[in-house]
Amino acid sequence: MLTVQELIAIAPLQLQLVAGFAGITRMITWAHTVDLPDPWHWVSPGDLVMTTGVGMPIGDSAQAQWLEKLVQSNASALVIAPREDAPALSPSLLETADRLLFPLLHASFELEFVKLSHQVIESVLQAQRERFNASERLFQTYAQALRMEPDMPGRLSVLARSLGGHLAIEDAITGTRIVESQPAGDQVPVNVERIAIGGRTQANLLISRRPNVSMDDSILVRSLVGLLGVELERQMIHRDQQREEGGALLRSLLDSEIEPALTRPMLERRGLGGTLVALAIRPGGGSMRTPDDIHHAPALHDATPLLLKERSMLLAIGRDDAILFQALLDGLGPGTQIGISGPIATATGYREAARQSRLALTQAAELALPTLRYGDADTGLIMAPKTLPEARALVARYLGPLIEHDRLQSAALLNTLTTFLKNDGNWKASALDLGIHRQTLVYRIKLVEQLTGFNPTTTQGIARFWIALQAGINSGLLEPR
Repeated sequence: MLTVQELIAIAPLQLQLVAGFAGITRMITWAHTVDLPDPWHWVSPGDLVMTTGVGMPIGDSAQAQWLEKLVQSNASALVIAPREDAPALSPSLLETADRLLFPLLHASFELEFVKLSHQVIESVLQAQRERFNASERLFQTYAQALRMEPDMPGRLSVLARSLGGHLAIEDAITGTRIVESQPAGDQVPVNVERIAIGGRTQANLLISRRPNVSMDDSILVRSLVGLLGVELERQMIHRDQQREEGGALLRSLLDSEIEPALTRPMLERRGLGGTLVALAIRPGGGSMRTPDDIHHAPALHDATPLLLKERSMLLAIGRDDAILFQALLDGLGPGTQIGISGPIATATGYREAARQSRLALTQAAELALPTLRYGDADTGLIMAPKTLPEARALVARYLGPLIEHDRLQSAALLNTLTTFLKNDGNWKASALDLGIHRQTLVYRIKLVEQLTGFNPTTTQGIARFWIALQAGINSGLLEPR
């Protein structure tokens, strides 16, 4: 397309700028001839208005008002090729054009408007052809990227290289960059532009251009935004399905006594490896995310917890990860509180972990804390557990971290602790029974303290660990050693 300045530079047209010099960078999108007294009813934004002047009023104020109405139509410029009976251009008209930064051009009456229109229309058509070709190349590049790259960072890098810039997608709520293209060479991208991606994605496209690289074509950019919007929507649909399946799985785990060891492979395929905990979450308020769409928060993309909505609370099974806890607090708004269970292990199970998380949430509310782990607020030691849930609670609180560590590291901390307590804390006898060096035993006992928070060499530690061991053995949760 042409600017007014480029149109004036076409020598055969012999156009002269008589007023509104400051507006010569306006873009011309079409050309329209009109000699009616009210041309603003017949032109569109971006039109180059061409007239012989016969429809213009006579007099300073009338011409000034006439031009003001024309400018309000968002036309790009006015070309006057006056006929003999056309009124002269008044000083007020010229002054109004300067004031409104509206280019006013003078041409000879002999100039055929069809020639002028041809220049404008040919320029517009050429720009449209270039836009179409650029968009077609973009779609071809995207189709190629879908075949070549299995993930979105790779596809975004292919598109960025094709466009000669740097692309990134950020979460519109937190400003976190969800994905970005790999930098090409050592040139630093400049001129960062942020464009909202439509739909429910709540994301922005960041376009960074390297020096001397242009990406100003609005149709090309809209095409790019549309492609990425479809990609993000597809990912959101997949996460919605995962959320629904995860909720059904969590309900099944809570309704039946399934050993955690049997569900590990299934959870690990969802990215839920390592130490897992149950979370009881009471959402706050004033956040752009809700309990129904919190799984779309960027921090949850790689390992989305199993989420189940229960009245005004969310129940979740997720990794024991401080980043996850903070993302839930930030995403669900001020006032959000989270109760965290002890590590989920075979000796505890999912029901017990859920109970622990609910209890921790209740205590968090009482203490006005955003997060609280089960057992951090000491509720006393159950000296003689009377029920299986009480026995599970004791085992999970004091032995759960050791059981989980042994499972993940193929270690023997629980056996070491049991042997140490049976030998009344005698280091030499315990090391001999275990068949290890005394320093190895010292190391293991220190590790027990680090994992549980209790020292097996103190009266308090001995009492808690011994009662938990006996509760586990008597209830069948632990094998006698």
